[in-house]
Amino acid sequence: MAAADASFPSDDSSGQTAAAIAGRLFVVGCARSGTALLESFLAAHPAVLSFPETAVFARLLAGRQEGRSGPALPELRLQAGRARVTALLDALQRPDLEGLMPGPDASVAAIARGFVAVLDRMALDQGKRWWVEKTPGNLAVVREIAHLVPGAKFISILRDGRQNVASLHDMALRYPDTWWALFRDLDRAIERWNTALRQTRRLRDVPEVLLVRYERLISETEAVVEEMCRFTGLPFSREMIDRRAEAARTVVATGAPWEAEALAEMRPAAEHKFNKLFSAEQKAYIESRLERIDF
Repeated sequence: MAAADASFPSDDSSGQTAAAIAGRLFVVGCARSGTALLESFLAAHPAVLSFPETAVFARLLAGRQEGRSGPALPELRLQAGRARVTALLDALQRPDLEGLMPGPDASVAAIARGFVAVLDRMALDQGKRWWVEKTPGNLAVVREIAHLVPGAKFISILRDGRQNVASLHDMALRYPDTWWALFRDLDRAIERWNTALRQTRRLRDVPEVLLVRYERLISETEAVVEEMCRFTGLPFSREMIDRRAEAARTVVATGAPWEAEALAEMRPAAEHKFNKLFSAEQKAYIESRLERIDF
């Protein structure tokens, strides 16, 4: 991985800002795997600033994402990544930070550097020394982000494939006029999870990645949260448990009501969705096509 000073100089104001940051955290995983829920625990920590899903790196590095479509030409990817930064600054009413971004002809590394400087500055402005960003699609480009972002750490969440497919399909039924409609097709939902599983498997040897199972987060919440703290260097705080639902509001993107489920009380019974949504024939088909979790 790149050394911290390879991308962030230490002899100017941006370098001083970077040095004040204790942790840059990314939550990744398959869509509907529990990424918003996981982020909400981190967001409740008094030293952490959380951001709604930005998709900056997912757009900037879109051509490298297995099984995903995105701008094919490098210049389009650069434009898409930069546009996502601008959208974030507009949404958070911080257009004053646009000056931290490089000019229109900047490279991927320069845009990444500017984006990280923006997140660092917003965190420090609120007295926070850690920040966390959740974009599920970043799972495909974890190694690239780790190279671009000094000190980055990733928490990857993995959910039982049957329940993940059920949740994807349920989103298609509930929000038929959104991009979720893709997952009315069970094969698309199955392939989305299979792709995420393969991407997760390839990250097993990456020390900057912690894998969390969704089911264990639900059943052994405090133990998993403490494990995340040890991994990230955060001191454990009871507020991560007690204020999770309140803090979850900061991770829900505007115009994304489906993320509001992270606000709800955690209920293992919700995992019965697979049995409720599908016929016996559909369940057998899904189970026959899902790849096996072998790690």
